[in-house]
Amino acid sequence: MPTPQRTGWWSERGRRPSNEDAALGLTLADGAELVAVADGMGGHAAGEVASRAALDALAAALRGGAGLRDAVLEANAAVRDLAASDPALAGMGTTLVALLRRGERYEIANVGDSRAYRLDATGLRQLTEDHSFAAELVRRGEMTDEEVARSPWRNALTRSVGGEADVEVDVFGPFDAAEPHAVLLCTDGVYRALDAAELAERLAGAESADAAARALADAAIRAGSQDNATAAVIAFGGWGAAAAAPPAVRAAPAAPDPDPARTPRHSPRHSRAVWRWRMLEGGVFLAAILLLLGLMVGLVFFMD
Repeated sequence: MPTPQRTGWWSERGRRPSNEDAALGLTLADGAELVAVADGMGGHAAGEVASRAALDALAAALRGGAGLRDAVLEANAAVRDLAASDPALAGMGTTLVALLRRGERYEIANVGDSRAYRLDATGLRQLTEDHSFAAELVRRGEMTDEEVARSPWRNALTRSVGGEADVEVDVFGPFDAAEPHAVLLCTDGVYRALDAAELAERLAGAESADAAARALADAAIRAGSQDNATAAVIAFGGWGAAAAAPPAVRAAPAAPDPDPARTPRHSPRHSRAVWRWRMLEGGVFLAAILLLLGLMVGLVFFMD
């Protein structure tokens, strides 16, 4: 049975007053391997509470025999219950991306905009899809990357663990654990600061998964990330510095799911959430135009 040769994770607080990210890597009693990363949000210390609670509940559910999707739903319920128990935690939530290997296969679950990447001899590609206002509209062809960069809602999430009672969980895979490659799980504090080529270079050049995770988090902070930066790395099939990708590692485009039937689909409720964000952005733009016209009319009246 193939098993990951090396697993490691690292989290940097960076320039933030506290660290709302959380990560874990552990082996379950049945030999299954779990690696997960979460990026919490909420007032005061609520984000830190949400990310930690989600990972604790995820691990507990998997220890109890749950599948990966159901374990994420358990994490969602745990975060919501905790938020309901304390007014100071109201409205908290977290992203969650998790990899679970059982036997010769592994799956990846995702809610929010933390990401999973795969690095092999062909390059680096993103395995997950972001659940954010920006990503949704780009995928739907309603906005360009340039328009998204100017949008005040570019960082808004359309899904989070703890955000809704019936959160949708994307599950990607199964993937072959015997093939030589590495998987990177990271928060947006990492991938927004480092481009795909930089991610691939540091992941391929490290001597261990632990060293790679530390190098990625540290590089993101040094590159100017204003967020917490967390990375977790798991190696499969003998992947490592000695068997790394060629020196000129290139960033490959995101690969489609190997089984089209497992490709995540957007529900009508999910589409309505994106539509509401679009309408909100349009309302802000219209209000700005009306304010400008009002000022111009007032100026003309005053001059007369």
